[in-house]
Amino acid sequence: MLRTFLTSKRVVDQKCTGENYRAVGAFPQKLRDVAPHPARKLGPGPRRILAATFATAADATARRNPHAFYHFGLPNEPGLRGGQVTFGQDITLDKVRFVRDLRVSGPITLTPDGHATATLTAETGGRAHEVTLTWAAFSTRPSLSGTFDGIPFD
Repeated sequence: MLRTFLTSKRVVDQKCTGENYRAVGAFPQKLRDVAPHPARKLGPGPRRILAATFATAADATARRNPHAFYHFGLPNEPGLRGGQVTFGQDITLDKVRFVRDLRVSGPITLTPDGHATATLTAETGGRAHEVTLTWAAFSTRPSLSGTFDGIPFD
């Protein structure tokens, strides 16, 4: 709607709510620039890795936003700072970099009602972390739960 208004000055009558788009402000450059997730059972480093891993997954799923028709037909796209996102039955991340010093790989499954589940490997500093995530993909306030190296969080 915004693109149409800016390019043609026409107002399009289409429903658009905050549930579909999440404002970022500025994309973080490195892992240290990412605010830690508030998971209580994890230390500060793992909480930051968890937050960056989720940001990587959320960025990939946002490309399948039901109101973002521009990206809907593309079979694959690069990650923000590297790697490859492939769209098929699942969304597959292959060393995708939302921040420069974290690579995320693995499948994300989106259900028709907008819920997402992911089984991911997050690599940073020569170490791999196993991360599972479950969230409402197109919500401005997603309820995130899962595990980080086997430790549950929500």
